Amino acid sequence: PSVLAPYMGFTEEEVKGLCQRYNQNFETVKYWYDGYLLSGCHVYNPKAVVNLMMRGEFQSYWSQTGTYESILPLINMDFDGLKKAIFAMLSGDAVKVKTTSYQNDMITFKSKDDILTALVHLGYLAFDRAKQTVFIPNEEIRSEFVEAVEENDWNELNDLQMKSEELLDATLDMDG
Repeated sequence: PSVLAPYMGFTEEEVKGLCQRYNQNFETVKYWYDGYLLSGCHVYNPKAVVNLMMRGEFQSYWSQTGTYESILPLINMDFDGLKKAIFAMLSGDAVKVKTTSYQNDMITFKSKDDILTALVHLGYLAFDRAKQTVFIPNEEIRSEFVEAVEENDWNELNDLQMKSEELLDATLDMDG
């Protein structure tokens, strides 16, 4: 984005002004809708910010794209441990990614890194260039991933919870 970064969405200063005008708490808006850092500039999705200001409700205003729907089956195939990476990001972690193999198309996916890079291009993930990692940028997008996990019945999360409960019960029962 270079010098055009401030024009790719609302800047932090613009959002602060809107928060004052529409009586919204800036820190809460930041938690829900920030996370994109382009050339040193915090950029907010205008659609989400405008909807919040007009409706007054913190929720996901993200509209899933057809391209996201085409990637969802690839996520379900669990390319190179992709689901594990998504679970890690849902818990707040960043995941290492190699972006150089991505072909900039929505057809040729050769690895988990290609899919993660495509999700960056679609705005579902943010990229930290210095650390070469991807992460879920904000609560709005995190809620979209949680919904995808729930809708697609990814049993790994339920399995982990059940195993954790079994381990706790066994420990309390002193069952080695």
